[in-house]
Amino acid sequence: MKHPYNTSYVVAAYERLSKEDERQESSSSIESQKMIIESFARFNGLNIYKHYIDDGFTGSNFNRPAFDTLKRDIEKGIINCVIVKDLSRLGRELYETGTYIEEYFLNKNIRFIAINDGYDSQIGDSMLGIRLSVNDMYLRDTSKKIRSSLDAKRKNGDYIATYPKYGYKKDPSDNHHLIIDPITAPIVKQIYELLATGIGTTMVASKLTSQGIPIPSIYKNENRVYSDTTLSHGNGIWRPQTVKNIATDMMYLGHMVQGRWKKMSYNSSRLVETPKAEWIIVENTHDPIISKDLFDEVQKELSKKKRYTNKRQNNHLLQGLLICKECGHNMSIITRKNKKGTSYFCECNYYAKYSKYGCCSSHFTNYTIIENHVIDLLKKAALKLTKNYDNSLLLKKYTNHIKSNDTTLTKQLNNEISKYQKILNQIYDDKLNGIINENQYKTMSNKYNSLLNDLIYKEKKLHNKANTTYDYKDLINDFMLFNNPTYELMHELIDHIEISKDKEIEIFFKVDIEDLIK
Repeated sequence: MKHPYNTSYVVAAYERLSKEDERQESSSSIESQKMIIESFARFNGLNIYKHYIDDGFTGSNFNRPAFDTLKRDIEKGIINCVIVKDLSRLGRELYETGTYIEEYFLNKNIRFIAINDGYDSQIGDSMLGIRLSVNDMYLRDTSKKIRSSLDAKRKNGDYIATYPKYGYKKDPSDNHHLIIDPITAPIVKQIYELLATGIGTTMVASKLTSQGIPIPSIYKNENRVYSDTTLSHGNGIWRPQTVKNIATDMMYLGHMVQGRWKKMSYNSSRLVETPKAEWIIVENTHDPIISKDLFDEVQKELSKKKRYTNKRQNNHLLQGLLICKECGHNMSIITRKNKKGTSYFCECNYYAKYSKYGCCSSHFTNYTIIENHVIDLLKKAALKLTKNYDNSLLLKKYTNHIKSNDTTLTKQLNNEISKYQKILNQIYDDKLNGIINENQYKTMSNKYNSLLNDLIYKEKKLHNKANTTYDYKDLINDFMLFNNPTYELMHELIDHIEISKDKEIEIFFKVDIEDLIK
């Protein structure tokens, strides 16, 4: 249902107050905003359907529960007018606030009124951009002042995070001071002691999970005592990275370490890690849980465990593209050998690691069938595309590219040949002048002659190739028809492939080929 402007208005009164606004503007209180909007509505004969209130939410972004409800009611056609006390109550960030006023509300036929700014979308306002810019400048200035204030507290050794560091709790007499938590501090110490014996973070994580110890995020939200005998559903699964984060944190030495993360900008909620040189570290601000000797011992053990990366070329075309539809984790391609030969299957990584805790399901699927299906689909699309595609220009570009590469390579080979010829001449002169003896000369001469002959052979092959006429048309056709698909090509075309527990697959392409695969 849509409300044209010539019907009676059903009004949404939107009130917002952030913590900063509350400290600086008593006139901006929620009650004050409600009073102003209700008075305006009565005077103009408007019916307020509902008050949408976001109390304690910043104006730098629109991630607010009441505003989300307001938008849902707009989508349902329940309301057709939004009234705020002033533009800053809708938002202070320039671009997104402007988008809501000049695009979203307009497209949804929503009349928008900001009382104190004298703005009414039915009339418009040439000064709107300036008003929004002023609000945006206020937001930037406020953000800068808050950041400066928080940095001063960090440098003073005050703990300013909402939740205490795992292993600690906030001092009841001083909210910015940490004291040892008798429940979680022994777990932190257990982690260090286990790692010091040489076992890895994966085994420690598994041990903590099997003990039924709640993971840090669950403990700080629910604040419940753990059971060390049975695994209770809802305690979460400890991850190796969580263990490593605890094991490398100097906070457990009694030092305050803050400023490790910062917002990308004043109007973004995204965090980026700061360089270690920019961390704010104040020593001896609270009681340590771990001794310096134990901490250093654990760091040595962790430094021994380097991740091995397989440098070989990927064996499977779809490796890294397969995703479990149910849990969203990657799927591995595993090998199974039997009397008939080797077979390949997909399996959910999350299930493989945590199946004993009832997480997800195997999604065990024949990989070869999936790969063949994808290739057949792409071949079908390529066949349709090439029927009416003139590849003469591509052929010309490819031929010129090959020739250019060959010219560059020939130049490089000639330079290398010249270099080794000079080296051979130099060591011959050194032998004549008695700088090196006969045996040394033979050893060095054989080495550089071998390298020189190899380069001369490569240069000769390249020269013969340059004097041979090649027709690259078949090569291009093979490429375009997917006769020889490569790992790189698959990743250029496909974003990811979801596999459901019922073994159904859904392919998400990076390019629009829907018309080609029908």
